[in-house]
Amino acid sequence: AMSTTTTSQSPTEFRLAIYRVVLAAAFLLVLSVFLAIPSYYQTTTLWYKTGVDRAMLLAAHYLGLVGLILLYLQIILSARGYFLDRLVGPVKLLRWHRLNGMALLVLAASHILLVLVPEGLANLPLGKKFWPEMVGGALFIVIILLVGSSYFRQAIRLPYKIWKIFHRPAGYLAMLLVTVHVLFVSESFEQTIPRVLLLTLFILVVVWIISLKFMGGHKAGNSS
Repeated sequence: AMSTTTTSQSPTEFRLAIYRVVLAAAFLLVLSVFLAIPSYYQTTTLWYKTGVDRAMLLAAHYLGLVGLILLYLQIILSARGYFLDRLVGPVKLLRWHRLNGMALLVLAASHILLVLVPEGLANLPLGKKFWPEMVGGALFIVIILLVGSSYFRQAIRLPYKIWKIFHRPAGYLAMLLVTVHVLFVSESFEQTIPRVLLLTLFILVVVWIISLKFMGGHKAGNSS
């Protein structure tokens, strides 16, 4: 009986291992494609920068794009679903979600500093003309609130039910804000191919989330 059980489990474990490799490869491919965008579609801002200032702005672009992909990943990790629970495990998913949140905060802060320092901290991008930058500022505030409330919820005595009510919608808001910010703040994404790539990725994540909600509701309906 034991050998039969082992034999029946092996194909399942092997299949899950294949899925993990495929998903990891897909994530690295998406990340690589987006990190290639600043090289193929350079912004005019970089034309007028040299030396350290140019290096800082270029680093800001790359960190911003890593942050974009990790924020999309954060939404997927947050939504979980049966497939990811089976593939990774709920405990590991939660750990990744928390670590990824902290990574997002560090990336966002680094991105902002690397953009502002070359331009001069006195020249903050404020006003209607700089609305995409201000969307980025709002996004940073949302990330601070999300990460801060997660790590210090017990310290500030925030009830779990109240935290949960705003945490996930705030995550969706962050996803929307980062998409708008990248689409309109960067000249690279004024080009057709980068814009189509970003919107396609955004739509895929939204469809994934909606499908999970639908399947979750469908299962609940069936079980009742």
